[in-house]
Amino acid sequence: MKNKDWIVAYASAIGNLHIKENLPCQDACAIKNLGAGWGVAVVADGAGSCEYADKGAAHAVNLAIQHFANLVYRNKWIEKNSLPTEEEWARLSLENFKLIKDDLFIFSEQKEIVFESLSCTLIVLVYSTIGVLLAHVGDGRAGYMDAGEEWKPLLTPFKGEEANQTIFITSDFEKSIGSKVVTGQIAAFCLLSDGCEKSAFECNLYDRERNLYYDPNRPFPKFFNPNILALKQLYQQNKSQDEINTLWQGFLEGGNTHLKNEPDDKTLILGVKL
Repeated sequence: MKNKDWIVAYASAIGNLHIKENLPCQDACAIKNLGAGWGVAVVADGAGSCEYADKGAAHAVNLAIQHFANLVYRNKWIEKNSLPTEEEWARLSLENFKLIKDDLFIFSEQKEIVFESLSCTLIVLVYSTIGVLLAHVGDGRAGYMDAGEEWKPLLTPFKGEEANQTIFITSDFEKSIGSKVVTGQIAAFCLLSDGCEKSAFECNLYDRERNLYYDPNRPFPKFFNPNILALKQLYQQNKSQDEINTLWQGFLEGGNTHLKNEPDDKTLILGVKL
């Protein structure tokens, strides 16, 4: 989404496994420009084993955009040019994720489908010219580039004891919700479902001395920095948001070997400060 402060590319692309099994893309994402350099970005990853995970992810994204945009407006953070404290943000994040869960339950009743069949993870980022606010339930990744052009992680993905196990907005997530406040100048930010993490993050490295794999959870500069330059060029070429997102979706479908061969659905939001 383009404004005088940010250019943001966002898209979801279906994974190879879902293509082979004739299943829909179960990821979803959205952006809302709040004005004055503020906005809300959301990513949801539907649970692959759930019948209506695609509908759950899409509806959860829309609900998150609505509730967190209202939260920003209600607290007048834009007018005050201020961010909440860590404690305040943790409380508000929990309150609004509960509202999203409640609204999702109402949606399930209206559609006469099982609530748990809408299961999805959820990542919400409020971005501004003075910092970012992050809240999430489940896995996925998020990060930011600071004013010194150093990339840093924004969340630690929730991993269960079993492989591919996480927690969803439809479950008892209250003790597992994550939140973070970063103040100061932000040069870029990213949110992604786990289908993009092998390309975009250092997250599964092998330690020969200890003979084990570990997760540094670091955004990969060699992935993000060229894309930052590409987005700035698209902005200079006056590309529309639809054109940018179409190009971005094409990149997620086959921009590198990992993305091309990824079995899981892929969602990535990249925001760049102009």
